[in-house]
Amino acid sequence: MQTIKTVGKSGQISLGRAMAGLNFILQELPGGDLMLKRADVVPEAERWLHEPDMKEKLARADNWMRDNEARETDLDQIKSTHGLGA
Repeated sequence: MQTIKTVGKSGQISLGRAMAGLNFILQELPGGDLMLKRADVVPEAERWLHEPDMKEKLARADNWMRDNEARETDLDQIKSTHGLGA
């Protein structure tokens, strides 16, 4: 689908409410044309969470949590099992 958009006096183009809040990469093409590509932005400090190995570990953890009900931890049992004393 193609539409014509006009750059306003402030230098902005309105993409409509459906695009509000989304991130885009603006690419300038040879000849001066512009291309917008929708993009997800991941902070650099959190990039490791999106590595394939970590995504697999997180998926396994999600599955484990879904399959195992939460229950209270018996700290005395953990102490005795690991020789930590009472």
